[in-house]
Amino acid sequence: RPLLFAFVALVSAESVGGVVEDVASPRGVEASLNEGAKWNWVPETEHPCNIEQIPLTLTALKKRFPPHGLVPPLHPSPFILLGGSNQSSRNQDFRRKTSLDMILSQFPENFRVTLSSSNAYSEHHREISLQQYLNETITAGVTSPEHNSSSNWYLFGHTHSMEWQALTKQYELPPCQTCRLDLCALSFGIGNRGSGVQWHVHGPGFSEALHGRKHWALYPPNHRPQGFHKDQSSRQWMEWIYPNAKVKPSECTLNPGDLIYFPDGWWHATINLDPYTSFISTFTTEHNLDQLALDDEF
Repeated sequence: RPLLFAFVALVSAESVGGVVEDVASPRGVEASLNEGAKWNWVPETEHPCNIEQIPLTLTALKKRFPPHGLVPPLHPSPFILLGGSNQSSRNQDFRRKTSLDMILSQFPENFRVTLSSSNAYSEHHREISLQQYLNETITAGVTSPEHNSSSNWYLFGHTHSMEWQALTKQYELPPCQTCRLDLCALSFGIGNRGSGVQWHVHGPGFSEALHGRKHWALYPPNHRPQGFHKDQSSRQWMEWIYPNAKVKPSECTLNPGDLIYFPDGWWHATINLDPYTSFISTFTTEHNLDQLALDDEF
């Protein structure tokens, strides 16, 4: 059976790079907040992109991934599929149903969801109604760097109930050789500006921005992020570690309709950039495929 969701396959920081370091000291954070000082890394601004970008068209896909335009298993590096210009055709109805105005109508009244803390290991959980989560998320508007990830609640990962599956099965899967229902698992998420999941590691897959923009940062498996701490938030890392990082990460912002491929075992962290950001991730099975005869299907 394919991986249910990312966090069940997280590996500890110790297994990838030694003892966990302390969080970079957020000196003067409270004072800065009270003084109205600006942050170094601001979600609303434009951010660099140094990851390969491929138009999400059949012609471009066939050129990059011949002969059929389907991403092969265990592709070694991340890339972006630029699908924003194709929004009129691809997953149009799914995006409509997952908009802020429509998402509640996809579930029974008082439908409850399980939230996870947004630290590296998703250690804590909380169950509330989807309506309450949306109220709290939209009311807050932004998740600032003053809070550690262990205290930030996030809807992602625990979206595999019958009700969630009834929604996610309507999603058009990414263009890859193992992107079929028996070889992948889907996970849906919602966050506000500044929210996201801090550095973690798991198997390969895709993630698509549905509403709002989402920034991704990645390092290869042998490069443990500088200053890593499991309870540090993505915004804290971008605020205090990123400016002086010896090696900058691979990074890019997804616009609605764009997808990213995250390779097997790559470190990655995410930050949502808009007040209502919804997205869906496709976790793929890409190991031990010798007996599946994938090419027979194409």
